[in-house]
Amino acid sequence: MNHHTHAQSPNHELRRSLDLDAEVFGAGLAAALEFSGVTDARVVVDLGAGTGTGSRLLHERFPEAAVIAVDNDPEMLHLLQSQGFSAVAADLDEGFPQVSEQPIDMVWAASSLHHVADPTQLLSGIRHGLAPGGTLVVVELASLPTFLSDPEQAALEQRCHEAADAQGWNQHPDWTNTLEAAGFTVTKTALSTQAPVTAAARENAQHWLARLLRLENLSAEDRAALAHLVEVSVADLTLSPRANRTVWVCTAAE
Repeated sequence: MNHHTHAQSPNHELRRSLDLDAEVFGAGLAAALEFSGVTDARVVVDLGAGTGTGSRLLHERFPEAAVIAVDNDPEMLHLLQSQGFSAVAADLDEGFPQVSEQPIDMVWAASSLHHVADPTQLLSGIRHGLAPGGTLVVVELASLPTFLSDPEQAALEQRCHEAADAQGWNQHPDWTNTLEAAGFTVTKTALSTQAPVTAAARENAQHWLARLLRLENLSAEDRAALAHLVEVSVADLTLSPRANRTVWVCTAAE
């Protein structure tokens, strides 16, 4: 069993999980950016930038653009600055921050909108901050990522996910109505990413299985079975990593 995670701070563990998710399922975020249809941008904003997954993706896609990374965690902001991004400290519950003197061509909000207490206020600010023809891209996990391919283990994983749903994990609405009410024209799509089984995918699976073990509402039988999977070497598990995301591409309604 890998014991090293137990000695780490919760923030370190979160950072590692975010980085693993990005490495394993990053193709899905790239597909979301591709779906946006934006081919040119001078100013882009990554809302709730975290460890910089989206910021790096945006910089790669728009190398000439100013990428502004927004977060409220000092550790994350330091990490973003160390990667060369313009990092802005802001609490999105207070609305869209003043981040640029120039109109913004794209706002990227991946797995961040559902953390905001008042999305309507934030979305109104985004719409007013966007350049004419500017785009807001909202990305959410449609469900927790799945890893196990053995039928019995996959059924266990599904039951764990149902328990996680019941406890409000990954809870977010279908944003379509909220986005339209904020004055956006919205195109919605579903994207599925099947990831290769790499060392990072195995580590990511281990992180997720350990996280599911913290659920309080598992049956004793499922908890024991899950604990056994966490204990065995992840190299011995048959994996088929998959992530499903929902993407909303939004432009200001005329």
